[in-house]
Amino acid sequence: MEYTRTVPRHLVHRHAVAEVFLTDYRIESNSAYQVAVQLPLSHRIFDASSEQHDPLGVAEAFRQAVVLLCHTRYDIPLHYKFLMETFSFEMLDALDVQPVAEPLSFSMTVDNLTHRDGAVSGVEMTGVLRGGARHVAGCKAVARGVSPEGYRRIRQGREDYRPSRRILPTGTAVVGSERVGRLTDGDVLISTDAAGHTMFCTPDPRNHSLFDHPVDHIPGMILFEAARQAVRYRTGAPATRIASLSATFPRFTEWETPCEVSTTPLDASGRVHRVRFTQELETTAELELTVADQL
Repeated sequence: MEYTRTVPRHLVHRHAVAEVFLTDYRIESNSAYQVAVQLPLSHRIFDASSEQHDPLGVAEAFRQAVVLLCHTRYDIPLHYKFLMETFSFEMLDALDVQPVAEPLSFSMTVDNLTHRDGAVSGVEMTGVLRGGARHVAGCKAVARGVSPEGYRRIRQGREDYRPSRRILPTGTAVVGSERVGRLTDGDVLISTDAAGHTMFCTPDPRNHSLFDHPVDHIPGMILFEAARQAVRYRTGAPATRIASLSATFPRFTEWETPCEVSTTPLDASGRVHRVRFTQELETTAELELTVADQL
């Protein structure tokens, strides 16, 4: 497979070429594919400061691989919206940052297809990220494509909402960047009340590293980073890395409604956490996040 240029950016729903992490793909069978991956050597959000690639960068590459195959192999139209219903990944081996970008690839398997009106409307895909003979990460997602008409019905008038600034609930302030392992306040996605008891998810839509293009709701990948920051803040460990993550998205996370973030330790070691995003007493996303052992 080729690693000399990226796949067309519109095939992975990215506007900036720099945010495309895929370079090629190859058909193995009707339900198996190889997708070439080149992770960035540095990135403002997908942090490589620990000399290892960020697991959330791996998650983004897998998201792109799912979208790429849906468009190129299963004829889901380019103007359709993609909704991730479930998403999970687990790091299986260290992925060190090399002086020259390492050629990686996803071995992708389509486990299930759903159809609507005779066309593919949804997929269940599994991917194993390989570096040579090593298995680096395992990923899984269930996604569906939605027509513009269907999306308008689902969103009920919110499909054109575009915030112009960060929306903070009354009485809250953005957490200091040093508390969550970020370099600038613009990269912080968490705010708290004055006492620091209640956290909110409050990303800044003007951060173009977070938001490659305007969206009418807060996407899942942003919630992954918000969950990581929430765990870092609550545990007082701003260098915390993710070993595994699984997520479900029962509802859209809206911009204009205060979104509370809660974290709950699930084991005695403090390595496993449940992170829940709630708006108007309804769960919009729930994640189970396992923290990597500190080196």
